Amino acid sequence: MEYFIYLKKTTTNMIKTFRALRVILLLLVSNYKVLLIFLLPNMLVLQAQTEAPSWVQFAEKKESNKLGEATLSDYSYSGYRFSEKEIPDVSAWTKFDVTNYGATPNDANYDDDGIRAAIAAASSSGQPAVVYFPAGKYLVADAANASKPIVINKSNIVLKGAGAGAGGTEIYADQYGDFPWRFHFKADNAASDDLITSISKRINRGDFTIEVQSASALSIGQTVELWHQGVENLEANMPGLSYNPVWNTGNRGVRTLEKHIITSIEGNNVTFKNPVQYNITAEISGAELREYYTIEEVGVEDILFTSGWKNSSEIYTHHGSDFVDYAYRALAFENVKNGWIRNCEIRDWNESLMVEKSMGVTVKNILISGKQGHTSYFARYSYGVLFEDCRDIVPVGFKDAGGQGHGPGMRWSTVNTVFKNCEMQKHQPIDCHGYHPYSNLLDNVYGGSFYNSGGAESAYPNSGPYMTFWNFIHASNYSSKQFDFWDPVNRKTHTYAKPIFVGFQSPGENITFKNEGLNELKDVEAYPKSLFDAQLQLRLYGAYMSASSSKAASLPVNANDRNTQTSWISKDSGADEWLILDLGKAEGIYELTINEPVNIIGDWKLEGFKDGVWETLKTGTHIGANKIIAFDEFVSRKFRFIIVNMKAGEESSSVSIQEFKVSGSNSNVGIFDTRRTNAKFVDIYPNPSSDIIHIEINKEGKKDISIYSSTGKLVWQQSTNHNKVQLSKGSKLIKGIYIIVVTSENNSIQTSKFVII
Repeated sequence: MEYFIYLKKTTTNMIKTFRALRVILLLLVSNYKVLLIFLLPNMLVLQAQTEAPSWVQFAEKKESNKLGEATLSDYSYSGYRFSEKEIPDVSAWTKFDVTNYGATPNDANYDDDGIRAAIAAASSSGQPAVVYFPAGKYLVADAANASKPIVINKSNIVLKGAGAGAGGTEIYADQYGDFPWRFHFKADNAASDDLITSISKRINRGDFTIEVQSASALSIGQTVELWHQGVENLEANMPGLSYNPVWNTGNRGVRTLEKHIITSIEGNNVTFKNPVQYNITAEISGAELREYYTIEEVGVEDILFTSGWKNSSEIYTHHGSDFVDYAYRALAFENVKNGWIRNCEIRDWNESLMVEKSMGVTVKNILISGKQGHTSYFARYSYGVLFEDCRDIVPVGFKDAGGQGHGPGMRWSTVNTVFKNCEMQKHQPIDCHGYHPYSNLLDNVYGGSFYNSGGAESAYPNSGPYMTFWNFIHASNYSSKQFDFWDPVNRKTHTYAKPIFVGFQSPGENITFKNEGLNELKDVEAYPKSLFDAQLQLRLYGAYMSASSSKAASLPVNANDRNTQTSWISKDSGADEWLILDLGKAEGIYELTINEPVNIIGDWKLEGFKDGVWETLKTGTHIGANKIIAFDEFVSRKFRFIIVNMKAGEESSSVSIQEFKVSGSNSNVGIFDTRRTNAKFVDIYPNPSSDIIHIEINKEGKKDISIYSSTGKLVWQQSTNHNKVQLSKGSKLIKGIYIIVVTSENNSIQTSKFVII
């Protein structure tokens, strides 16, 4: 068992930490409504992380291209552009100010017509456009418009305000009608699901390539829907479980409606960018690729949405009436690809936010507040929706539960929905309405419960397989409760097919499980802290980087992201801070390159992890720019760099590292390529040499060559278009060990060692 413990060693910081804990304990004693659970994610706690065996297994299976054998799904294909790119800065997009089209803030007139006119102008402009709402309060939904949603049906349109806080932009929906989503992004041809081609060969979970009947109507870059339905797939995905015939799943099987992007076509073999997340028994019951239409690059930013629900005399009771459930509905994405909603507050709504039939959408930094209503935020019929840093702070109401009636939601065949660092309220239910959502992840979600998940019995199970709770912190009104996740006789609204729990915690409660798929590291925080982050970094950069602490905008991944303009920066003083690089599988490593732009690190230590113990590989007294640390080859999956102290005069300074790259016997083990490769493209001979060194590079185009001494000093550098370079022993290349780093035009990196004798 391995522990990663972050503990400041100075007496002052220890005193501060224990004082903070004492204050929290006093609050708990004096006010039973103060929950430690809500404070834990936002404070420094002296808590250990224990490595999850399921993570180790996943990394090994991914490296060997056997994802289907892993207990965990690969949830990293979620978010805007599958989190491979940042949400764009739209400041340079053409701006269409709603006040230029008849909307006037802070008056008694309704602004529907002016807002629609601005959207129409932006839509017809033929260029990326921002529909901008200057600061102030805008009034929408009078009697004539109450049943008419404000629709955005073109790509490259962003609704943007002046901020969701005080002095920013507020849009207030006054009246209600036939329950439209007030702002609705939707493709005009969204309803089409025409058959393109059939599939008659089995597809396994984790597959990227499938075989179709005919690929003649398909093209690279096309987005399609993978459709399948049949009872035959139940045993393939949920073996050994019995079903109640009144359940929809028992009659029709779990329905898959996965959205996929085609990256290559060879004959009738079609390769997707994102993996299939379900075993599809097409060899028995057939499957299809169908047309799928979207609008793209659309978003909502920096707006406070409010409604007249606040002023209604009605209060929320679940399904008390259509009015109570649906009267005021704020924001919906439908058939959206590569979209985002961020930095918004949705206050006083019956239904807050829905993402439907979409793919690659990020919902980030959203606050749900005000009067309790029906739903908070959910995805359905979608692939790869990422809800990150979303908080529901609606106070306690119906059935003594806080938050909206339904918490973070995964519904109706949605897959790869990820909830990361989201805050629920005590006793608020996870929203699994049924109709077979599967392979979804709750990652560092805290504050809610499984109670009353939702969904009619005919839509069971509430969740299909491969649903994972990672470092989920439970908070309910139960002092003792067993959740039986599969009972085909007695109806339960938490009927999940073998859910996976890793690092599940329930402080102050006695929560137990029955019929779960995995309950690993119960009551212990699991490493990695975030499964999504770890899987994403492993996919994009070939390794997962974690740290003892970091500033909010300077995360550990910045030392591992192939971007020399970003850095990991520790939250406080660099002393006692550490970085860990997790390669996913054991590699033979013999050097580390660290780029510390400001040379203020003092003593340091490099360790490798082996047989459950950290072993010291190297120590030193400074780092600085482009420091190469060579050591005897060490086979390990993880390497830890510890800053023992900072230089004199810099004791209180944060540490900053731009690059952290290991190299080894598999050649390019560095973190520059999206996928590591064993392909060797640099050959050095003779090696060792007493005279001439020949360097042959099997890469076309420009190559940058750098040679470092064993102490990390740059001794020779050159850019060349030639494939052969010759060097002689002389004033710069004297007797010793040297490291050569070759960077090709496509950013492939190879590091090799040679010796002059």
